[in-house]
Amino acid sequence: MSERRNFRRTALPQRAKYFGAKGWKDCLITEMSAKGMRIKFYTRDKLTIGSIISLKILVPPESKPVMVKGVLRWIAKKEDYFIGGIKLFRVDKGDKQGNLMREQ
Repeated sequence: MSERRNFRRTALPQRAKYFGAKGWKDCLITEMSAKGMRIKFYTRDKLTIGSIISLKILVPPESKPVMVKGVLRWIAKKEDYFIGGIKLFRVDKGDKQGNLMREQ
């Protein structure tokens, strides 16, 4: 089977939060590339392909989280969680004064 990915992935466990139907919930970023992420969602809520997903990622030593938005491209149910792939379309990060700046 041929590889369809356009960008190399980096395996990493990175804790994050995503905004769901009931507010911010924990999730875990398990892989990341320049244009997407693979995420483990700890929820029983239904996640729909095509949904816009907002994430808060705290990247030490930064004090302000990186805010990310993407579209859910695929989702799979596991034992008591979901694994999904997000295609990124927006990344905002805080500057030293805590103001948000958009990544180009």
